[in-house]
Amino acid sequence: MRVLWLLLIASIMIRADELDFLDEIDSDVGVFEEKKNTIDARVKLSFQKNEIEDDDRILYLRLGKQEKNYSYDVRLIADEDKQSLNIKELYYKGSFAETSFYEVGRINIKEGVARGYNPTDYFKGSYSLTLSSDPKERKENRLGALLFSETLFLDKFTVKGIYSPKVSVSKNNLLSDTKYIGLHLDESNYHDRASLYVDYSGFKDVSSSMIFHLNEDDLNFGFNLSYVYESWIMYLENSLKYAKNDINKMQVHPDIKKSFEKEKAYIDQATLGFNYTSESNIVTILEYIFNSGGLDSDDWDDWFRLSKNPFFAGELGGIRESLVKNETILSQQSLFLLSRASDIQTNLDASFLAWVNPYDGSSLSQVGFEYAYDDSLQTNLFVRNYQGKKDSEYGSALNDYEVLIEAEYFF
Repeated sequence: MRVLWLLLIASIMIRADELDFLDEIDSDVGVFEEKKNTIDARVKLSFQKNEIEDDDRILYLRLGKQEKNYSYDVRLIADEDKQSLNIKELYYKGSFAETSFYEVGRINIKEGVARGYNPTDYFKGSYSLTLSSDPKERKENRLGALLFSETLFLDKFTVKGIYSPKVSVSKNNLLSDTKYIGLHLDESNYHDRASLYVDYSGFKDVSSSMIFHLNEDDLNFGFNLSYVYESWIMYLENSLKYAKNDINKMQVHPDIKKSFEKEKAYIDQATLGFNYTSESNIVTILEYIFNSGGLDSDDWDDWFRLSKNPFFAGELGGIRESLVKNETILSQQSLFLLSRASDIQTNLDASFLAWVNPYDGSSLSQVGFEYAYDDSLQTNLFVRNYQGKKDSEYGSALNDYEVLIEAEYFF
C-alpha cells in the first residue's frame, strides 16, 4: 500500500506545466489565458458487501486526459492483496486530409446502439476495471485493444476501418502481466481482428450502420438501426456469423463439451430495444436479447444436472465466469430493463436495473442512488438482489444480495 499512497500524493502535486510536451502549440493563445490542466484525476473507493463471498474493498485512481490529438487513461487499482497499474487507453489522433482522421494506440472500441447487450461490440473481451454490474459502466471501464483505425467522411456516409493485431506474449512480463504493472496484451489482443463500418444518415430520424468484422476465421456481419419518434427511440442491433458456440470453443471436459456440442452453424445475436423519455425526464429502456448460441431450456437442465456432480461444478463455474468476463450472454433469450430518473431531488439520481431469464423466471435486479455533493465529490449506493430457484441462472448465484457503496473525488 505504500506504493499506492506515494503515487496518489504525487498525482495531486502534478501541475500542467510539468507536462507541456504533450500540449499542442498554439501561437494565438493570449498571455492572460488560463492554462488547462494536463491531467484529469479521479479517486474512487468501492466497498461491496457480499452475503457469502468475501467482501470487496478496492481503491481506484484514474489519471487521464482527452485532447484533440491525444488521449490517455491510466488506472491504479489496489485491494487488500495487491496493487496494479493498468494502461486502459493511450492513443494518438491525426489526419491525412480534411475529410478523414486516424487513431493509433490502445483504444477501447465500444460499438452498438443497445444498452444491455451489444452483439456488434466486436472488440470486447478484456476484463472491466469496475465492480459495477451496469453494462455501460463495464464497457466504459474495460481495457482497450492495441489497434489502428481510419475514418472517412463522405457526404451522408461515414466509413471506418479498424485493424487490431494478435499479440503473442508469454506470461509474467510487461506485455502480459506482472506483479504491479502489465499491458495484458494477451487478453486485449488475443486474435487478429478487423472491422469495416459503413454508417448512413440520409433518412430523417433514422440512423443505420453496417459492419463487416473478421475475427480469426469467423466472418461476422452486423447492422445497427434506430428510429426516433417524439419521446421514443426504437432500435435493433444484430450480428450474424458462421461459427461454433462459445462453450464449444473452450478447452473443457469431454463430457461437458458433449452435452453442449452443436454442429458449426450460423449464430444469430440480436437486441431489440425501446427507449422512452417521460415528461418528468425519466428514461426507461426495455430490451429483448436473443443469442442462438446460448443455452435454451433443455441446455439449462443439462447445465444444472452436470453441476450437481462436484467433479464438473468447478469447471462449469469457470465457464460461466469466463463468459461474463467476455461480456457474453449465457442464455439463448434474456430480458433487460433499465429505468433512470435524474434529479429526483437536487443532485440526486435514482435507477433500477433488471436482468430476467424467461426460461426459469430468475432475475438479477439492482436499485441505485447517485448523489453529487458538489462538482468534485459524489457518492453512489447500489443494492443488487438475485432471485430464483437454486437450479436457475440467477438463483444459482453464490450471493442472494450484494451492496456496493462508492465515493468518488474529482481533482
